[in-house]
Amino acid sequence: MNKVLTLGAGRVSKPLVDYFIDTCGYHVTLADMDVSRAETIVAGRSLGTAVRWTDDQETLLDRLVGECDIAVAIVPSTIHPTVARACLKHGKDMVTAAFESPSIRALDAEAKDKGILIVNENGEDPGLDHLGTQMVLDEIRDESGRVVSLRSFGSGIPSFKHNNNPMGYKFSWDPRQLLRSAMEAAVYYERGRPVSVGSGQIFDKHWLLDIEGLGTFEAYPNRDCTRYIEPFGLDKDASFYRGTLRYSGYCNNLRALISLGLLDSKDEIDLKGQSFRGFTAGLIGSSAPENLERDMAKHLAVDDNADIINRLRWLGLFDDRPIPFEKGSRSDVLLDRMMEKMSYAPHESDMIIVHIEVEAEFADRREKRFATLVKEGIPFGDSAMSRAVGLPTAMATQLVLEGAVQGSGVQMPPTLPGFYKPILERLAPFGFEFKRRTETL
Repeated sequence: MNKVLTLGAGRVSKPLVDYFIDTCGYHVTLADMDVSRAETIVAGRSLGTAVRWTDDQETLLDRLVGECDIAVAIVPSTIHPTVARACLKHGKDMVTAAFESPSIRALDAEAKDKGILIVNENGEDPGLDHLGTQMVLDEIRDESGRVVSLRSFGSGIPSFKHNNNPMGYKFSWDPRQLLRSAMEAAVYYERGRPVSVGSGQIFDKHWLLDIEGLGTFEAYPNRDCTRYIEPFGLDKDASFYRGTLRYSGYCNNLRALISLGLLDSKDEIDLKGQSFRGFTAGLIGSSAPENLERDMAKHLAVDDNADIINRLRWLGLFDDRPIPFEKGSRSDVLLDRMMEKMSYAPHESDMIIVHIEVEAEFADRREKRFATLVKEGIPFGDSAMSRAVGLPTAMATQLVLEGAVQGSGVQMPPTLPGFYKPILERLAPFGFEFKRRTETL
């Protein structure tokens, strides 16, 4: 019986554990700082064991890794290097859903020397977007086509029927990570020329994207896509864009929040005795609380009744009630309001969209090929995001355990030719399939 160590019992872990236990028959040790969360996911199944573990318990981590056949990290990426070093020490493979970080990349040579495989980027985005992209690129090349432009997009948003708040968003994954990602820099390519977008400026570059059968969304650049050019085999003069999709209005909301410093998570400030209204006044140096809304509109250079003023009011940032903690960052205050106002009710469903557009030249024609995957969450059940992250990660782990993945070192789907095919095949019975369309240009 294979033994899988799963680190992290957060929002996306349940479908992963369910697949390991119920589909694969693996024994899962689920470790989390909140053992009650792990116990809830294990749900008394004989093939599951819940363990309390915090990221500073390296001795416990060392023992847990030593006892497993493979480790799956569903914890913040800052913890991944610690997990990876334990895996290298014990000769165990490792799988994650997260972006491949420079600190993990630095372990590539050692992993190759030891014959260890560390496979990252197996979730929704990154993950499903890679799989769909590889599928379309392979088809084009099988027909002797040349890729001119590649654009891929990922999204986790409320389903259409439950997009019922003025921010157009609810949290289906780690809220802190979402705010951190909003401050990432990005690079995309226009006809082979890199376009750099600075930290905190990605929402300045948003634009509207129409997706047939779904509607119009805002798109903004998603991190640095430079390192995918070679694995995807793109020509030097190709255009390449990786983006994120949101409902209309989201990007300007975030631009305003960033300009107010509300995404600052580094500096801890004294909040004792402060109200939300007083805190917000301090952001813009307003000395007359009774005029705060007017002062805020002036500070943001908008009308007194502009959308962002109403949204700040809706969030509760103009309320007189006290902030419920004495110390924290500005983003902690924002998250307190967002978590109360922008969380899913049990009956509500989220939605993931992965959309890929590839323009290609053939000997006798020019085409644009589309691949779109849409999936809604299950009311009172698993979210679409948890399944879109958990299932591909679990299936990638299954392939590694089966010995179906050749190679070693630090890898991701784009560096593993053919890796996408068995995962897409295994995802299909769960309703995760790309809808295809071709347009002749």
